[in-house]
Amino acid sequence: MGFNKGFNVQLATLFGIGRIPGGGTWASLIVLLIALYEQNAETASFLAFFTLIIGSHVYRKLIAVVDSEDPKEYVLDEVIGMGIAISGVYIFSSIFNQFSFDLIKNLSAIDELFIITFIVFRFFDISKIGPVGWIERNWKEKSYYRVIGDDIMAAFLSIIVVIIFLSVNLWIL
Repeated sequence: MGFNKGFNVQLATLFGIGRIPGGGTWASLIVLLIALYEQNAETASFLAFFTLIIGSHVYRKLIAVVDSEDPKEYVLDEVIGMGIAISGVYIFSSIFNQFSFDLIKNLSAIDELFIITFIVFRFFDISKIGPVGWIERNWKEKSYYRVIGDDIMAAFLSIIVVIIFLSVNLWIL
């Protein structure tokens, strides 16, 4: 395996994270930790955008090595999904300042928001409930679009659910 192909495979697996058990959760956790460290979603947004650009190229390099259309080693789809979810929730909460949680005393409101977004995103991505599963099982679509599509749908559903949680927290509780 040449350097270029090897490097692309390393990118596709997020430098080996995709090869460990629960690789998708670990990849999502990295995006969460970056957002928690920065207390904003700028790098998460950049990672999602950048990964969308390079994702299909490194995906093709990986499937040539592992001989699977949906390799578990490919974790850039989680980076895309988690980046979109964190960014969407952050934008919404920035526009409407009063939207926040106060669940755990030692965490800031943005920390709680990002952690809840991570939990909801992983729920949708792992369970493949509703539209997330429909996208993944749409055999009429190219495999790469199914692989990233379910994570993008999980991100949008996560944004909606977290915004609903925020709204209930503000207006009802």
